[in-house]
Amino acid sequence: MQLKRLLMIVLFLYTSGCAHDQGLNMSERLSHFRQGGYITTSKGEILTQEGLEYLREGSFDKFLPSMREALTVYSGNGEKTSDICRYLGKAYLDRNEYDKALSYFDQSVSSAKSSRYLEGIAMATVGLADCYKKIGDTDKATEVLATATQVNRESTKGEHPLIALSMGENLAQQGRLSQALDIFTKSLSNIDNYKDDKLKQSVYLSLGTTLFGLGRYQEAITHYQHALELAKKSYNTSDIVDILNNIGFCLVSLKKYGEAAIAFKEGLGLLAVMDLQYSEKQMYANYGLGLLNEEQNRNAQALLYYDTAIKFIEDLRGSLSSTEFRSLFLANKIAVYEHAIDILLTSAGRILDDVRLDPRFTKAGLTPAEVAFFYAERTKARSFLELLSKARKDSLADRIPHELAEQERRLLDTIDSLQASGSSQSEAQREVLKKSKRELDELIAKLKKEYPDYASIRYPEPVMAGNIPLRENEVLLSYKVNPKNTYLWIMEKGKKTSAIEIAISREELTRKVREFRSGLENTDRVDVYDPEKGQALGSLLLEEALSRIDSDKNIIITPDGVLNMVPFEALTVGKTKNTIQYLGEKYKISYYPSASVMATMRQFKERPKLSKPLFALGDPVYEDSDVRYSRRKSDNIVVASADPTPALNLRSALVRSGFSLPRLPETRDEVLEIGALFGYSADDSNIKLDMNASKSELLKSDLGRYRFIHFATHGLLSGDIPYILEPALVLSQPGNRNPEDGFLKMSEILNLKLNADAVVLSACKTALGKEIAGEGIVGLSRAFMLAGSKSVIVSLWSVESNSTAVLMKSFYSHLKPGISKEEALRLAKQELKNQSLASTYFSRGITIAGRDKKVQTGTSHPFFWAPFILIGEWE
Repeated sequence: MQLKRLLMIVLFLYTSGCAHDQGLNMSERLSHFRQGGYITTSKGEILTQEGLEYLREGSFDKFLPSMREALTVYSGNGEKTSDICRYLGKAYLDRNEYDKALSYFDQSVSSAKSSRYLEGIAMATVGLADCYKKIGDTDKATEVLATATQVNRESTKGEHPLIALSMGENLAQQGRLSQALDIFTKSLSNIDNYKDDKLKQSVYLSLGTTLFGLGRYQEAITHYQHALELAKKSYNTSDIVDILNNIGFCLVSLKKYGEAAIAFKEGLGLLAVMDLQYSEKQMYANYGLGLLNEEQNRNAQALLYYDTAIKFIEDLRGSLSSTEFRSLFLANKIAVYEHAIDILLTSAGRILDDVRLDPRFTKAGLTPAEVAFFYAERTKARSFLELLSKARKDSLADRIPHELAEQERRLLDTIDSLQASGSSQSEAQREVLKKSKRELDELIAKLKKEYPDYASIRYPEPVMAGNIPLRENEVLLSYKVNPKNTYLWIMEKGKKTSAIEIAISREELTRKVREFRSGLENTDRVDVYDPEKGQALGSLLLEEALSRIDSDKNIIITPDGVLNMVPFEALTVGKTKNTIQYLGEKYKISYYPSASVMATMRQFKERPKLSKPLFALGDPVYEDSDVRYSRRKSDNIVVASADPTPALNLRSALVRSGFSLPRLPETRDEVLEIGALFGYSADDSNIKLDMNASKSELLKSDLGRYRFIHFATHGLLSGDIPYILEPALVLSQPGNRNPEDGFLKMSEILNLKLNADAVVLSACKTALGKEIAGEGIVGLSRAFMLAGSKSVIVSLWSVESNSTAVLMKSFYSHLKPGISKEEALRLAKQELKNQSLASTYFSRGITIAGRDKKVQTGTSHPFFWAPFILIGEWE
């Protein structure tokens, strides 16, 4: 602590005025004020400055009460309240407490707006954007900054420079580096006009980061050094460590490893001396030390640093309360896991003895390949796994003794309550929180040992290779696409896990997949489909693995990255002069988002008895001009009109934008024929057609009773039409009563209560969605599985409507006698492939006015039969 006090003395000497006034320090000044002394500085200002000093020296517990008291003093003063809330938001952001940071930045914006404090609005809005940028949500950051730009247009001073800087940082984070550099260079030209050192520091820091992204490392270091000087001037420990880490990464890129190590260790040493816990900064420093050791072929040391960095990442992620933040958190941190995987798999056959594994891995008897698999699982569908556990927690009742359930409930309630107070806990509360967490860890260990089924569902975590619940007739193929190499793990029950290194970079693999898909999904080019591309990709991804697999095995694939876009069934495994043999004709294939999700879902052994075999919806009404809508109105049935307000009437917005949704009459036949297989007549209440194919009819149905749920309609992705910002299925449009809009969106699907064996989405692009690093594809398939379905059948591109109807009728005809879902879908594809069938003009997606579609006349091409895949349980 003596060294820490010495550093504080240095801090006071650095700052102008030395934080003193008339020979008094902050605490003394505040004391004199409270005693009615002669100090003229306001009480609120003293409290604010005192709080900021505490924050600089790392005393967050003292910073909070000072700032909260200052808020009380400044009650009614919008400008001061805005400033203090902004300081609080920044402090929480540095501690990665995003929910609290957002709350204070929101309060800061609100207070600034109430007093027309334009500069305060700008600075608080930038704080909000910084929150979203830090978790990788650059789209939301852009949206937030746009509002600040609008407000600042009202200012006579023009746009606040911080807004321009923040927008530039956002562009840089999106990879638009040249545009960002233009903004920062302009800011640099005006830097002498900036009186605020913090603003100058931001300019230098942003320039450095952009130049680093452009590979101009030495120039980046120069600007980082300027930023470092300013940070040291105010002795902002948090900023100093960030800048040292940035300099370290530049030096690694310049191969100046000794200097880089000094920079990283200087930052870590400063945090240690100041007794500060900034997990994210410590993570990046360890990551950097791992990099410089890896580049010098010191893989054992590198792996230790990477493992330490990963522990910091996992601790940080575990402390986040928001599901949104948790799902985005890994996006810009996955590189740490990828480097660890590279070392483990490239070292496994050569320098195994030199690679020191973490004790938890050696205790479990894992090989380097199995440890690499565990790291890979930590980068797949993490939030999906946690949400799945929460969605199914009702199924856990009575699985453990009452006294253990009560102990668990008490500990979880205590921990949740204390964590909700964030960093404002007292010392006594922190001790209680530590004790409760320790006791919960002990309880979880006991549950894992004595009640493993319960623990695996209640406390899901990435599965280890030896714990995957594979059956005798299954093989798991798990992919990880890294920047330089792609890896494939092969797992079978009772066999040792093996790993294959596929020598292709992420960039090259992405190019090959796009070329392959372009010949499948582009209806204007199906006549030029090249099966050689499918054969080349299949050979690359599967040739060695298939040589080790019996053809009668059920293959379960957990893809990664761009491989989520590949229908493996359509890869070519053989070709003669007149025929092409596809992978799906020889092997049985299904998919899962991750092995951990599969393991967790297979723990849900108890399922309620289902009283209904099928719920099917098709042939909705999309236009007011549809005769079915006119007939419903003429039957004197009261139907509310859609709200004419453009912002609310999504159907009108669609039409105004040049999009249309043609009727899909073949979906009517599809639903009726499928229903007939299960004994349903056309007027059966389990069949929803025409105006009854609406969201209101769907939501009032007890969907939890059905074994199969079938939707035959148009499918949309986020951004396909205005105002639809998430994947959705289109239901009947006219006659909706607000707030119903005729779109069944992903967020609404999550609220459904299902017990289905399968949900079948006979629509366009339903396997697609937003790809999030660390999560995979977030879309309709995931939503239906979280809602309770064991599996989903979804499409990878816009499907042709008539051939889709034939495929679906064939699927259910095979399914009804009792064969597996995977086998039924495989047989249906083979039947469709071998038919000669005229196709329609329409796909089950949007059409754009003025765009002609080519009429195809056959269905042997993979475009027609390959898009549908089975995700989840195949049986």
